[in-house]
Amino acid sequence: MPFSALLGFAGLSLVIVLAPGPDTFLLLRYALNRPRNGVAAALGMMVSIMLWAALAGLGVAALLQTYPAIHQGIAVVGGLYLLYLGLGSFVKARFLAGATAATARTTSRSITAAGTTEFTLMQSVRAGALSSALNPKLGLLFLALMPPFIPAGSNMLVSALTLGAVFAVIGFAYFMVLTFIAARAMAWFKSPAVSIWLERVSSAALAVMGAVVLVGAFVSH
Repeated sequence: MPFSALLGFAGLSLVIVLAPGPDTFLLLRYALNRPRNGVAAALGMMVSIMLWAALAGLGVAALLQTYPAIHQGIAVVGGLYLLYLGLGSFVKARFLAGATAATARTTSRSITAAGTTEFTLMQSVRAGALSSALNPKLGLLFLALMPPFIPAGSNMLVSALTLGAVFAVIGFAYFMVLTFIAARAMAWFKSPAVSIWLERVSSAALAVMGAVVLVGAFVSH
C-alpha cells in the first residue's frame, strides 16, 4: 500500500476520531473512575475496531448497507446498551452518594477511595469492546472510507486490516490523551461529593447518547 494512501487515510481518521461520539463518552466514564480503566476500555474499543475492519475487508459490512434492518437492529441494541450503562451507573451513583454520607468514616465494599463505583479491568475492556462492536456506523464508516485508499488488485482483507490498524492507533492515542486529562481532573477533585457528581454527569451523558442512538435508529429507517 502506498505511503501516500496511508497518510491520507490517517488524516481522515484523525478528523473522525476527534468528533465526539458514544465511545468518547464511555471512555471518559471509565477513565474518570480510574485511569487504568480508561486504558482498558480503549483497548476493548480497538479490538472491536479491528473486527469491523476485518468484516469490511471481507465484505460483510456491505450487508449493513444492503439490508437496513440489520443496521437498525444493531443500532437499537447499541442504544439500549448505552442506556443501560448510563442509567445503571446514574442510579448507582445516587445510592453511593447516600452511602458515603451515612458512612463518612468507613469504607464500603462498593465505594472506592474517591466515593465512586469500582470497575474491574475486565469490565472496562468488555464495556469498550461492546460499545464499538454495537456501533454499526463504524462498519459503514470503514465501508465508505476504505475503498478509495485501497490499491486496485491488492488483497482486500490485508489492506482493510492495515487501514484499520492506522485508525486504531490514532484512536487509541487520542483516548490516552482523554484518559490523562481525566486522571488530572480526578487529582484536582479529590472530594467524594465532586467525584460522585462527575460520575453522575458522565453517566447521564451516556444515557442521553443511548437515547439519541435509539431515536436515530428509528427515524432514519
